[in-house]
Amino acid sequence: MATATESTAAKHSLCGYSWGDLTSALLKNIAAGNMVRAQRWAAEFICSESGLGRLEAVLFHAWALYVGPQQAPGWPLAWLKSIQHIRSLWAKSGGDIRTVRNTPSVRQSAAEAVAWLVLTTKKPLPTLPKPEDCFRESEAMRIRLKNGGGAGDQASVKRVWVPNSDGHDLKTIGNEFEAALRGNQQNRMLFWIVWLCTLDSQKDCPSIKDRAPAEVTGKQRKSVLWFLGAVIDDLMREMRMCESPEIQAIFELLGITWMKLAPRGRRDVLASLSVGLQERSAKLLTYPPPPPRPQAGIQSAMADIDKIYAEIAAEAKRFIAEMPQITGLTAEAAAAAAEAARLALMKRTLPNSMDKLAIAYSAVPGFLPKN
Repeated sequence: MATATESTAAKHSLCGYSWGDLTSALLKNIAAGNMVRAQRWAAEFICSESGLGRLEAVLFHAWALYVGPQQAPGWPLAWLKSIQHIRSLWAKSGGDIRTVRNTPSVRQSAAEAVAWLVLTTKKPLPTLPKPEDCFRESEAMRIRLKNGGGAGDQASVKRVWVPNSDGHDLKTIGNEFEAALRGNQQNRMLFWIVWLCTLDSQKDCPSIKDRAPAEVTGKQRKSVLWFLGAVIDDLMREMRMCESPEIQAIFELLGITWMKLAPRGRRDVLASLSVGLQERSAKLLTYPPPPPRPQAGIQSAMADIDKIYAEIAAEAKRFIAEMPQITGLTAEAAAAAAEAARLALMKRTLPNSMDKLAIAYSAVPGFLPKN
């Protein structure tokens, strides 16, 4: 049976914020270019149990939403290397994430990734069609396709589609998607992405070859979005969207973060890559060299990172101290009481005097790192 502390940690960050609110705050501040607040919320992920894995996906999603459409290279490969480094530290620790997550190496890796996203010129993802739009147009679309009005076989789909494993509907949708991409029909291209994402949630979705990486388990291995990802991968290599290691890094990140991205994140990543591909196809230009890494801005962000962690330590201690410890409450009542304390805490001005997160760890059973 999970303890009260473990149950709270599963639903909230160290300082009591819900994961949804924390994710939204980080994404919004990256979009707005607010370095201090973006670093603050990223640090909250790092300090919280189960937060480091969530941060991997949130930052990749942020790249897709605000940077990916312009295909600015460099960041995915750098973030993948940081994740691999962090996971190697975790493996050396014997799988004890508490001894890894809040270390100088992890702090710096995450802070650099956040700073890079904050400082990069933004190009937001276009507004995507809604599933209702797909349902509204589905019948007319089926009639058009049945009468031979669909796109012919496309090059990438021919290379990716496997007759004995992939359903015929996937070939049709893939051809329509690729034709719209190559024809610079952005709304139509995004329509097919949303259609396929919607189809992925249906029980009667077509069969698909298993293309998922080892990190993905269960029924998600049979997601039809892996077919779309394979087509996009092939298109990126054909059009030389970026260097091969960068393309590989993007799809490795997709596999690593697949479960935590959830349906919306997966859709946004694939749509972002498609928009960048379409603009590349329309301009027919050689891909420009990657912009210089904003090293000066990153170094500036590093200067205040310890102060941010000190503020989190102070806030965490106050939140833990003021959380009601009332025996005999039902789970719902206990959750409501804890939320009331959280709201009361948020109204106060937080002190900046704490200098070690270990203070917060020492106040919570189960948070103290193992020797």
